[in-house]
Amino acid sequence: MSFSPSPDSASLTAEMAAGVRVMVSSHQWESMTFMAYLEDRVKKINEHIRSKTKVPVPDQVLQLGSKTLKPHRTLSSYGIDKETTIHLTLKVVKPSDEDLTLVLVESGDEGQRHQLQVRRSSPVTQVKEMIQMKTAIIPKEQIVTCNGKKLEDGKIMADYGIRNGHLLFLAFSCIGG
Repeated sequence: MSFSPSPDSASLTAEMAAGVRVMVSSHQWESMTFMAYLEDRVKKINEHIRSKTKVPVPDQVLQLGSKTLKPHRTLSSYGIDKETTIHLTLKVVKPSDEDLTLVLVESGDEGQRHQLQVRRSSPVTQVKEMIQMKTAIIPKEQIVTCNGKKLEDGKIMADYGIRNGHLLFLAFSCIGG
């Protein structure tokens, strides 16, 4: 026994699968154009923009005309038709330079924990100096990670999308190891 969709459901499926051309413009970047589907969520567009611009999704605001698009909604929920070019404006919202309370977890059996007070704008080198004051491990021997990324000198905490309450993990290099 085979199933054949009714003409109504077949046309609905084809309509939902129809692509829309998305054009995103911004004062800071060249225009970006790509294809999306009506059932795609705005967040998927945010992720695509993040991959092109490195702007974190929470710092993006997408607008269609005067409407601000919500990440959880689909393109079709904004009345966008198939085979339409939509023009979105990207506005980058600079997060405030807030104070962050982080927890530093040392590697080892005990996994000692230390609380650190930093700012989003704090340089990694400054954070490593704070870690030295808590652990006596010099910065050049520290390997600090957060969210699976190694924190590198020359960058600031905001570059890693670090938020209040995140864990920093401290390992240290061993000679000959």
